[in-house]
Amino acid sequence: MSRKPESMGTIDVGSRARAALAEQPDGIYLNTAAEGLLLSDATPAIERYLRAKARGSRGREDLNAIEDDARRHFASLISADASDVAFIASTSRGLDIAIKSIDWQAGDALVVPEAEFPTAYFAAQLLAERGVKVRVVPAVDGQVRPDDVVAAIDRSTKLVVMSLVSFKSGQYLAPDEIILAAHEHGALVYVDAVQALGAVPFAIGEVDFLAAASFKWMLGIHGIAGFYASKRARSVTSAPYVGYKSVSELFPKSPNDITLYEGARRYEEGMPSFAAMAVLAASLDRIAAWTPAAIDAHNSELIRVLRDGLRRLGARVIGPSGPMRTGGLVAFETPHFDRIRAALQAEGTAVWARDGRVRLSAHVYTRRVDIDTVLAQLSRIGVSA
Repeated sequence: MSRKPESMGTIDVGSRARAALAEQPDGIYLNTAAEGLLLSDATPAIERYLRAKARGSRGREDLNAIEDDARRHFASLISADASDVAFIASTSRGLDIAIKSIDWQAGDALVVPEAEFPTAYFAAQLLAERGVKVRVVPAVDGQVRPDDVVAAIDRSTKLVVMSLVSFKSGQYLAPDEIILAAHEHGALVYVDAVQALGAVPFAIGEVDFLAAASFKWMLGIHGIAGFYASKRARSVTSAPYVGYKSVSELFPKSPNDITLYEGARRYEEGMPSFAAMAVLAASLDRIAAWTPAAIDAHNSELIRVLRDGLRRLGARVIGPSGPMRTGGLVAFETPHFDRIRAALQAEGTAVWARDGRVRLSAHVYTRRVDIDTVLAQLSRIGVSA
């Protein structure tokens, strides 16, 4: 049963989220962009799965109900129809589906912004080896400009790959202008939303493909990702594989009579992680009650304070000096990232630090005192090169 949206008049959303955690974090936790914390709702959700599993095949109906709940909640989160939502193993698998659904020919083009997760570049390299042109749109002052992505799209473009929120800078890249240009040229758009959903309100609109794993901002566990495929995308591409869950008739009269599901379920494969689905349904129910808009407002204010504080400390914050629409993370460049990570860890603060930068991510359970404390810690440790 879905919760009603909670009134935030007397107790703010952050306090409610903090109280709903399965365990209170030791020290300060600013690493949701790598791994979200778990809600206490996960325990009864897992128990729901275990009760069904304990009944063997007699529990299949209950497992199907878990899957239906998760599908409904994920579809609601992105304002999509449930028939357009599937569950797959990971965000990377979602990109793999989008790429392999297209009949690539030598001379076709893939457009990808510079700030994408490395998986996008790994996939692009494989395509390049087949004669596909890869256009990497550079970031300017750490920010990808939609106009630059649009300028890279032409009639040879088959797919644009973009993140709704950059794992590198936290930039929110609104997709509407890019989607319009892509569709005008007959191209599709794949949106990686793993750093967005659960933290940033988003309606699917004209997106062709979207994927997001559940274990970060959606406060789920490992094992599944929500995957969206529009009717338009399904009509102009071919499913890259067939699994037993992707066909509407498992035992057709003829083995050659393969009928894929009409909706996005055609991209599902074998038995999914019902445990992960149960937790996702519970966590998205909680997120819906808090409302994504309230979560976004909470996170945005903390990131603004953190970004401004880092700049005052002399950090080379990734992104322009002016306002930038972001998700729940901010990062700064430094060759001393490993030293800073170790020093923060010694003070009980968890952040992400690799590849020449330190990234700090605040979610709904993060408090203002956490931000003030980590800025004081960084002042002592030092952030400049």
